[in-house]
Formats: sequence, structure tokens, C-alpha cells
Amino acid sequence: MYVLDASVYAPLIIKAGRKLLELTKTYRFIILDLTIYEVCNVFWKEYEKLHRISAETALKACIVARQLASKLEVCSFRDLDFKKVISIAVENNITVYDSAYITLALIINAPIATEDIDIINVAQKYKINIVRLNEVLRLIK
Repeated sequence: MYVLDASVYAPLIIKAGRKLLELTKTYRFIILDLTIYEVCNVFWKEYEKLHRISAETALKACIVARQLASKLEVCSFRDLDFKKVISIAVENNITVYDSAYITLALIINAPIATEDIDIINVAQKYKINIVRLNEVLRLIK
């Protein structure tokens, strides 16, 4: 099982799209419920602020992200140990978003697929394995 954060989930949607469905037959992935909001915000920003993608591409990417989430395990933020989330965030000067992914990985004893430097640095302190985007992309045949 892998915890997917938004920094990996969003580019996976763009680079692999529906091919990710094939991956879910072999590998287990878990995201936070917040991940959907985060990735849709990424696609909106790519369109509206950065002008890197069209409105149509942004909308399609959001739809795929939401549809794919139905094939992944989704952990609700409210089900995490809130004190642990806040404690990790405060002790390591990271966002609550980032801390939530780390807390989830600790709870289920799984690696985090991320490109987020704060998550990478702090996760290593907790002996959480890190998987990078390129490694996940290599899993797609």
C-alpha cells in the first residue's frame, strides 16, 4: 500500500490519466479526503493563474481525479489522530496538510509517494519510506 499525496496524485492524473485504474488492480493506494480538493485546486491554478492548461483540460483532470478516488482507499481527515497531526506539524514546522499525510503513513505503516520536500524531510525522521513520482510512473505498464 502507498499513501499518495497531492504532489504525486495531480501529475499522475495528467501523465497517466485512466491508466492509473490498471495500477489499482495490482497496487493499493490510499489518499486523504483532502487530496481531491488539493489536486483540483492544482488544476484550477494551472489553468487560471499559470495558463499552462486549458479550462477543458482542468475540468477533465478534476473529473478523472474524483472518479479515480472511488477506486482508491480514502481516509477521512477526521479519522486521523488529530493530536498527532498537530504535534507533528508544530514540532517540524510543516503544514497540517503535510502532517496529515505523515500521520496516515505512520498509522498504516506505508510509504508515502510524494514530491513535497517538507514531507520527504520529515517523513525520514519517522522512518517512513518515500516513493517519488518517477517510481510510481514506472509501475504503469
